Amino acid sequence: MSQTKPLILLVDDEELLRSGVQEMLEIHGYAVITAQNGRMALECLDVHPVDLIVTDLVMPKMDGIDFVEQLRKIKPDLPVIVVSGSTRNIMQRYGIDHIQVPGANASLPKPFKSVDLIAEIQRLLPPQV
Repeated sequence: MSQTKPLILLVDDEELLRSGVQEMLEIHGYAVITAQNGRMALECLDVHPVDLIVTDLVMPKMDGIDFVEQLRKIKPDLPVIVVSGSTRNIMQRYGIDHIQVPGANASLPKPFKSVDLIAEIQRLLPPQV
């Protein structure tokens, strides 16, 4: 029986960040697909059996907040980690003192350390047997 790698959907409009995080996740044994915004990410979910999502908040076309809201309607149990470097605007929009997006399982501020992202992924994904 072959063991498949967990598939992570990485959603971010910054190409350099996307490729860097993708490479880091692949080094840690994950399969990764990417999308540039929430709209593209929803399309990916129609095609790929994703195990976890890492999404930025501030993106064109569909931001991370709207994406997570739409995601929860179709995949209520899929783990989501939200990352953002633009927390001040998000905090003001929601009147919160730290990133806490409704529907997200975890959040990290940008720039984040790879060890912190891996720790959150390991916490949210069940161990592979």
